[in-house]
Amino acid sequence: MPPRPLAFVRRWFGNLPSRARATVVLLCVLALGGACYGLYGPVTELLDPPCMRSGATDVTHRGAGGECIGITDGAFVFDSALGDVERRIREEDEQVVRDHPHNYASVVLLLPISSDKGSIMSMTNAVEQVKGAFTAQYYTNRHSVEGISPYIRLLIGSDGYQANESAAAADVIERAAAREHIAAVSGLGLSLDGTQDTVRRLTARQIPVFGATVTADTFNNIRNFVRVSPGNADNTRAAVDYVAAQYRRAVLVEDENGGDSYDATMVDGFNGLSRHSSLKIVQTETYDTTDRDRPGLSGQARQEAEDVVNTRISQMPVDICAAQPAVVLFGGRGQDLGTLLHALSSACLDKPITLISGDDVTNLPDTARLRQDLADGRLTVEYAGVAHPDEWNVSQNSAGPQDEQDGKQGFTVFHTAFEGLFRGDPLSDGNTMMAYDATLAAVSAIRLTALPQPKPEAVAAELGALHDAHRVLGSTGPLRFTADYRGSDNGSNPVDKAIPILRLRRDGSSEVRTVEWPREHRPAP
Repeated sequence: MPPRPLAFVRRWFGNLPSRARATVVLLCVLALGGACYGLYGPVTELLDPPCMRSGATDVTHRGAGGECIGITDGAFVFDSALGDVERRIREEDEQVVRDHPHNYASVVLLLPISSDKGSIMSMTNAVEQVKGAFTAQYYTNRHSVEGISPYIRLLIGSDGYQANESAAAADVIERAAAREHIAAVSGLGLSLDGTQDTVRRLTARQIPVFGATVTADTFNNIRNFVRVSPGNADNTRAAVDYVAAQYRRAVLVEDENGGDSYDATMVDGFNGLSRHSSLKIVQTETYDTTDRDRPGLSGQARQEAEDVVNTRISQMPVDICAAQPAVVLFGGRGQDLGTLLHALSSACLDKPITLISGDDVTNLPDTARLRQDLADGRLTVEYAGVAHPDEWNVSQNSAGPQDEQDGKQGFTVFHTAFEGLFRGDPLSDGNTMMAYDATLAAVSAIRLTALPQPKPEAVAAELGALHDAHRVLGSTGPLRFTADYRGSDNGSNPVDKAIPILRLRRDGSSEVRTVEWPREHRPAP
């Protein structure tokens, strides 16, 4: 009877020298480990399948809430509100790849898309920005902007609630860059730590990023990054210059959340400027959204944190009224401004109060309650915005002749293209215009490479060319960049960007009050 296999192996193994037996054991352990590792991916996907992984779409569940994080060409819909515009993007993308398979480049519009009601970026804002980016794609695929090619494929990306899954989103983009011909990233949406982490991860890999509505000063000077919005230092200076001509006493309301760079840099700006202005801060009221923005919270825990914030803000009107300011400087997010506005609507009934803030007022939910709070005209909300369709038509805009011509031309081109795609949709909060401008700037840099499918590093090398003869005629005015990251501390910022001061109307829309300019660039009328 032949020996059984197991017995044979035992005798063979037992006759080996001790060193040989140790080597065999090590090899078996390594082989077993490799087999387990090879099974890890398939088993993980079986237990937690991706939201979608097909073609250009790579979207997987991430975070405590299991949000879908990654990129898509429109095949995956991040939220039902985005369904129509994503469908149109997919149709355009398919046509580009079909008709120009060796002459196209992809731009990723990356936003913190989240249906969570605590999200700083509202879904309305996200939809508007996607529409703006699509308008830029659609227009530049049919008209010359630094040439007619390469053609542009637009991918939609999400890094989730408050950009908390920035690392995962950046990894997806990097993995797909060569395969999907990704040449640039635009958008971003919010000035948060997660957003800044995304920017630094991508730009360190030489993927250029074009910010739309990010305004925090912590983004002022990041190599391979430019943004089409002014920084908070310029925005708060414009706001303070505007109100200092009318008021002398102010109360500052500030968010203590150090992880929200928008709030932090705006508060720094208000405090610094008040020391050198006729407008004096006579009292400070604080609240803190740190816990509310913390990643990994359950829905109940997030609601409890939200309740804490709302309770604190609702306590402020008594002290604000006692200080008798004519103006409140609000260093926080739009959703929290709405809470304060409502609390003030039943306080200080004999005194008009103006609230001044930054561009995140556009994320203040437009509700029946908001309209009621503004109805009697006693409370006024004004803010340093980043864009408005009427900013080039107001007499208070002291632009020079060339800037005025460029501004009107850029807006006319945008408005004609946008109306052709989304007739009648509102533009007054500027989100659509900013996303259009950021994507248009990305297309300009891509085409300046004169390559059919440029790599990201070739596009990054063109950032410093976007001025003078190659300035970008954006919907918000001419965009100029020096990308001088070594010789200045604001190489990422647009040069001489006008800042519209806006007032919130009682119907929730906005109007231009005046247009301010950086102090170093005050054009003569």
